[in-house]
Amino acid sequence: MEKIREYLSIKKGEMLHLLERLVNIDSGSYCKEGIDSCGQILAEELRALGFKVEVIREKDSGNHVWAERSGKGGRRLFLSGHLDTLRPYGTVARFPFHADGNFAYGPGVGDMKGGLVQLIYSLKALQDLGRETPQISVFLTGDEELGSVKGRPYIEKESRRSNWALIMESSVAPEIIVVRRWGVGAFYLVIHGKAAHVLDQNMAGVNACSELALKILTLENLSDIHEGVKVSVNLVHGGTSRQVTASEARADIDVRVRDAINMEKIEEKVRKIAETSILQGVRIELKGGLTRPPMEPNQNTEIFFNLAKEVGYEIGMNLNTGMKAGGSDGCFTSALGVATLDGMGPLCYDLCSETERIELNDLISKGLLTAGIIQRLAKEA
Repeated sequence: MEKIREYLSIKKGEMLHLLERLVNIDSGSYCKEGIDSCGQILAEELRALGFKVEVIREKDSGNHVWAERSGKGGRRLFLSGHLDTLRPYGTVARFPFHADGNFAYGPGVGDMKGGLVQLIYSLKALQDLGRETPQISVFLTGDEELGSVKGRPYIEKESRRSNWALIMESSVAPEIIVVRRWGVGAFYLVIHGKAAHVLDQNMAGVNACSELALKILTLENLSDIHEGVKVSVNLVHGGTSRQVTASEARADIDVRVRDAINMEKIEEKVRKIAETSILQGVRIELKGGLTRPPMEPNQNTEIFFNLAKEVGYEIGMNLNTGMKAGGSDGCFTSALGVATLDGMGPLCYDLCSETERIELNDLISKGLLTAGIIQRLAKEA
């Protein structure tokens, strides 16, 4: 393990160069060109590591990158990451990559370009040092921040033929491996009312914004953090002018559920509130649904974590399990029974802000952990 640590330390400058290339590309979920550019860079890195690589092209969202490589034994490791970020086009111009002695900064540096660099250099270390690895699949999603709507079928396909999954999302705390996440739902509500001048007594309007306001309070009242439920309405739009009754109002509804057993019940409640008219004369459209199941640890995950913990001891890390509220593609792997360890990337602070940053030392230490786990899995394959 010390040789891997030494290798990663020597390669730190190269890692930062690759990280800078990726971070300085605007690759928000609607920046298809930037997502595809990041994918091409990583596809080239994977080809250089002996992977068979395919770019899966999408018309209206970012392309995905799939890769696989043979290895020791008959069992398979799935390495999962995503190419898109939450930052819109133009963010890099205001907030480009930079690094000081302790941290690297930039849009998406933690979510999750640092984890992608860590993935590549963990594999480089093992290859250049002649270490065995199991069979490996890699899938880098192009629309993860949108719920992996296009990427999900490919993720689930790889999950069904894999025994283990490492999800390269950023760490939530030092020496914590994520084994539990909340499920996620996204609903899109459109309310149709009737336009009229506010003083027109002969053609009374129906205010779609009033209907939406009544629904927002009822929807958010479903939240109960103790019970593991959070419903939020943070994006709304309605009306055309101050003196005309709003003929249309829209809202995006975010739903988070901690426990799989409650998913169906909460979805039913959200739909009932959203689709039931309060004011006479409104018409309602509701699209969307629950996009990610909760990640819940299974017996396979517990065994996998114990293996990771043993590797951690070898390199001086005392690993523990933890939970993260946000969803990830690990929700899909875990739901299919795959042993899944998430939050494998470097420690990140101030996610989605202009001080988003990762610890540079953690990029090395978590890279060492990732490489150590992969090397150990070759013995289990």
